[in-house]
Amino acid sequence: MRRKRTRPKHLKVIEGRGGGSKSTAEPGKKPANFFLIVLALFLLAQLLFGWIWNNTDDNTINTVLASEGVVDISFTVSGVATFSEKVILAPCSGFVYYEVEDGERVPVGKKVAIIADLPLEGENVMEDEEHMLTEPLQQFKTWFLGEKDTAAPLFAAGRKTEVAAPQPGLVKLEIDGFEGFGPDTGFPYLMPGELEEKTPDEQVLYSGKMIHCSAPLLKILNNYYWYFSTILPSKYDRLLTEESQIKFLFSFAPDMPVEGRKVEEKERDDGQFAVTWCIDRELPGLYKQRLCSAEVVYKKLEGVLVPKSALLEIDDKTGVYILENGLVTFREIVVLMEKEDDFLVKNLELHEKVFMDPENVKEGQRFYW
Repeated sequence: MRRKRTRPKHLKVIEGRGGGSKSTAEPGKKPANFFLIVLALFLLAQLLFGWIWNNTDDNTINTVLASEGVVDISFTVSGVATFSEKVILAPCSGFVYYEVEDGERVPVGKKVAIIADLPLEGENVMEDEEHMLTEPLQQFKTWFLGEKDTAAPLFAAGRKTEVAAPQPGLVKLEIDGFEGFGPDTGFPYLMPGELEEKTPDEQVLYSGKMIHCSAPLLKILNNYYWYFSTILPSKYDRLLTEESQIKFLFSFAPDMPVEGRKVEEKERDDGQFAVTWCIDRELPGLYKQRLCSAEVVYKKLEGVLVPKSALLEIDDKTGVYILENGLVTFREIVVLMEKEDDFLVKNLELHEKVFMDPENVKEGQRFYW
């Protein structure tokens, strides 16, 4: 027989409230959480604002990093270009036909021309030389009529004489009167006024032209080495004594600097200096040059490059706006030289962020990028 359990009289049942127990927050913890949430939202807003500003004002707020720059200091001179060149003379009279092009490089023994007694079939004869064709016909007529001059040999029709290159080099089909100058003879020195007035006596050679024996047929240039001769004012005498290698930028190839080695220098009676440099680099179109000008670079100026648009003046001070620690700051600078779209300056550090359009910002303005 089971015994009936009785409830202890010292225990009391507490009625539930449908959801378990409810905890209470510690005093002072709720305000701290609220502060952290507000701070996070503020920082997020700052980042978002900076991103929006950077994208919406990209066309008006532009910066560039200051870069290292070097500017050449130079002066302009005019002079004469000469070569080691050999003029090839015609071995006989006749009509010349070239087997090479002007400016072509040839080896020793290369056939460069043919001289024929009569114009070759299919070739045109220049109008100013048509009268030369009557000479062989007149010789034949004189001989046929019994009036032959025994001192003059009968014209040998159809004869062709080949001419070969006696040395390697660059062919030039033009004679200008400066062939007598060069490293084997002497260098020409002309004053600026003489250079302006002097015009080379150019004689262009072409196929079909009538040529006489011992007349210039063509010339061959050794263009591996060439020479530039000029007269320098006395104020550049220090340049002559301190520098044996000089950098040149020639007018016919301004984007291709070359170095010249001084091979001759002599002082003139007027105190100026006659100087010749040897250059061992070929330039485009070099073989066509004779009277030319060049920029002589005698010094390099180093600094920092900034765009011209970045410069402004505040209280008679020249400077730029830079971004320093997030703030627009005015930095005074010294302009050394102008270079195309930039200025070469000093008092500015490399890679500093410079505002290209200073009118769109103001000093003290803050940026977050």
